[in-house]
Amino acid sequence: MDCDKFEVILRKENKKIFNYLLKHLRNREDAEDILQETFIAFYKKMKNIDESFHIAYLFRTAHNKALNLIKSRKKKEKMTIPFENMDHLEDQHSEKKENVIVKEALKKLKPEQILLIELQFYQQMSYKEIALVLETTVSAVDSKLVRAKKKLKKIIEKKKIVQEKRQETVV
Repeated sequence: MDCDKFEVILRKENKKIFNYLLKHLRNREDAEDILQETFIAFYKKMKNIDESFHIAYLFRTAHNKALNLIKSRKKKEKMTIPFENMDHLEDQHSEKKENVIVKEALKKLKPEQILLIELQFYQQMSYKEIALVLETTVSAVDSKLVRAKKKLKKIIEKKKIVQEKRQETVV
């Protein structure tokens, strides 16, 4: 892949990746920074990336860099929570519990399955759009998403059962 091809990819995918990052990071400056880091990483490795995987590589790289930023910020926040905000944190506990279950379950999926679910639910892309991004067929996207959703549902159900058993033993 040459520099002209990189520029074409940058112009074509810039907005999609930025919107994805903005949705997850909820901060324009952070999204811009991570977007830049993503394309720099892509530029450095573009000769080693098969052209049919460049979109997946960009989304995966953006996702990982965003997660790293979020994790580093959470570590800093834990160290600086004032005591008067502790009650507010307790109120959010049950809502976060559900989110934690889903996030933990997502981590147990294969990277391709995670990407498919993220594109459909978080990016709200149609099967046709996902097929274009991943350079595959709509039927392949459909079957892969069905499998990914089934696996995700199974993992979540197991986690909920385990949590319910833990609560029963505590009570």
